[in-house]
Amino acid sequence: MGLKDRFLLNKRFLFGAIAIILPIALQNVINYGVNLMDSVMLGQLGDVAISAANLGGQPFFLLTMFVFGIASGANVMIAQYWGKNEMDHIRRIMGFAIRLVFFVSLAFTVVCIAIPRQLMSLFTSNPATIESGADYLSIISIGYVFYSLSNCYMTSLRAVEKVGVSMAIYGISFFINVAVNYVFIYGKLGAPALGVKGAAIGTVAARVSEFIMSLTYMYAFDKRTGFRIRHVFSRAADVVKPFMKSCLPVVGNELLWGFGTVMITLIISNLSDDFIAAGSIATVVNQISLVGIMGVSNAAAVLTGKTVGEGDKEKVQKVANTMLLFSFAVGIFGSVLLFALRLPILAIYDISASAAEITSQLIIILASLQLFLATEITCIVGVLRGGGDTRFAFVIDIGTVYLIALPLGAIAGFALHFPPWAVYLILRCDTFIKTVFGLIRVARGKWQRDVTVEGKEQAPALCGSRDKEE
Repeated sequence: MGLKDRFLLNKRFLFGAIAIILPIALQNVINYGVNLMDSVMLGQLGDVAISAANLGGQPFFLLTMFVFGIASGANVMIAQYWGKNEMDHIRRIMGFAIRLVFFVSLAFTVVCIAIPRQLMSLFTSNPATIESGADYLSIISIGYVFYSLSNCYMTSLRAVEKVGVSMAIYGISFFINVAVNYVFIYGKLGAPALGVKGAAIGTVAARVSEFIMSLTYMYAFDKRTGFRIRHVFSRAADVVKPFMKSCLPVVGNELLWGFGTVMITLIISNLSDDFIAAGSIATVVNQISLVGIMGVSNAAAVLTGKTVGEGDKEKVQKVANTMLLFSFAVGIFGSVLLFALRLPILAIYDISASAAEITSQLIIILASLQLFLATEITCIVGVLRGGGDTRFAFVIDIGTVYLIALPLGAIAGFALHFPPWAVYLILRCDTFIKTVFGLIRVARGKWQRDVTVEGKEQAPALCGSRDKEE
């Protein structure tokens, strides 16, 4: 088989893929830039401030997993309906997804405002960190609903290949966040110096601005989907069952993966305060290298889903193979970037020498993992989800975290007392396993699922019987 038989290398497809990858990557640069600026600004206040903001942000991290799971589950169907040009179904799916994220985010807000100190005490026993983190959490949770509604809407636009909108909105909110942070963290322009509370106020201001800009775009400019607030309340009976069938594995996947990540934070935070600060900084730095990976994986989900909706099974496999080539390239780039940024990033933080040493070790580990990380994310979050194979993606993604990485990491940290870098490496060992199984699954080609209502009626014509395949 030649390259043309395995990959889509024509200019139209390649430029189309890049046109999706770059705006999403730039959007992620902006999003992670917000986290980096928060971390850098708070880094001038010492280890406690960094740790408090990181631990106080864990409930939000879980919320993002909920929102991303619901939006990604919706996007599996939206992308396939986009391939069929069924806009009415797309609007109803978007409305139902936004309805769900509203209630989820409202529940998170209520809990975080009601018991912030109890939540913080789950992560650390340090009184100063608990108090500061609780203050941060009780403020930042005000922005949860605004974030969830705007993010779900903008994520849905990606599935219809409208990706520049979110980049522009997040770009503006980034500057709002940085400006408000500067004023309220350090007490500029006559404002009080609020430290960690100031960072939370900046984040809430950014979330509210994103919501306002999303509404403005929806009513003034959104001609592609024609989505309006009234569609949130429209009947969606015919799409609810297939939506839940494709969405629940994705929501469960993201939620359990997010909870697993929180468990990793719990393990780290109970080993040493230096490890908390080091893990916080390493995570923020790693997010910068992930921008390209997330761009490729999101593009893979959109293009794979759209092609499944068009009904060309052979082309779907070529799309998957080509997107994995993209992931290989961005994985190498991410590795080089992390190695290059390691020392400059450490130089701008005012942390203890032991925390700086651990941070350096963690960044080296993350840099070494980039190629595997790029491949497994593109396989699971991109190709398999976009192709409708959400249940397999759920099993492999969650199984490796809970059955392998977390148990081994806990044993290494608490029973065997391995050094922090060794514990961290073991906690990330699931990446290697998911890469292998993800590539095997994609190569076999038995992962294409038309999850639309029409696809359910015609499934044997496109995908064959699931029972026979598995």
